[in-house]
Amino acid sequence: MPVHPIHHLQIGTDAFNVAKKFYGALLPALGFDSVFEKDDSFGYQREGFEIIIVKAKSTADDLWEPERRVGFDHLALNADSRAKVDECAKLLDELGAEIDDEPAVVSEYGEDYYALWVRDPSGLRIEVVYQGA
Repeated sequence: MPVHPIHHLQIGTDAFNVAKKFYGALLPALGFDSVFEKDDSFGYQREGFEIIIVKAKSTADDLWEPERRVGFDHLALNADSRAKVDECAKLLDELGAEIDDEPAVVSEYGEDYYALWVRDPSGLRIEVVYQGA
């Protein structure tokens, strides 16, 4: 079995309980399975790639303390069809998530690039994309 080139991505959130609902709805819709849940973290996995969500301090706090912090640019998650991107948009809207960009063709990336962008409960940017005919 081939090894996925990325082992895991760990995301710090300062809205842990809301993040459980957000990722608990979005990731299974994209084929991820829950692999663990603890008081301060939880994880989902798909095809050898794991996404781990941990309780973290807000970036408004002192950044020099060696504790978990919120932050990264964005995470792009593959969908298996345009319909799945649309389904995720509906699911996220029902959760009350902040959708930055509704599902659409992003022609600057190609006519086959169909995506939405949403903010997770800590304001981190998540992209759900289908690229194909």
